[in-house]
Amino acid sequence: MTILVGYTASNESKAALAEAIRIARIAHEDLLVVNAGPGGEHKHDAMVTEDEQVELQAILDASGLRAEFRQYARGRSTVDEIKDLAGEVQPSLVVIGMRRRGTFGRVLMGSVADSLLQELDQPVLCVKECPDKPAGVRRDDPPRDVTAADEPRDIPGPPPARDNGFGAGQAGHAGHARRR
Repeated sequence: MTILVGYTASNESKAALAEAIRIARIAHEDLLVVNAGPGGEHKHDAMVTEDEQVELQAILDASGLRAEFRQYARGRSTVDEIKDLAGEVQPSLVVIGMRRRGTFGRVLMGSVADSLLQELDQPVLCVKECPDKPAGVRRDDPPRDVTAADEPRDIPGPPPARDNGFGAGQAGHAGHARRR
């Protein structure tokens, strides 16, 4: 199977590509990266330049996956191009970047992501850029078992109360007083 990635040179699309590569490695799937826009006289910011194509191809080559890049500038909308390509390829997943935009911005300007979510028959994963990701954390790090972590040694405060089998600090069962 194939994972289809909608791509521009934005940070959101780069995050989507990184996530698609991670998923494709786990699922042993191919990657199809597509960049689409109106083309012709209508130069659009979403169209990837030659320098950006070289950078993208280097990322795809380094991924170790079977990956292909396609660019469409045939006078059609990005949504129509991706929708038709998804119908042709039948990907297991479509991965797209999603910009943080308010409701008014989406209504006024429209959103390729919103349109793809509504119109595609395949599952769609929307990825947002995550600038708050802690330093040193990489998506490709192997998962680790956090349940096997060492217990903290110096815990401030009083020592925990011991449980005598009847609940914390109780001498008998709750509601049953013992008389002598």
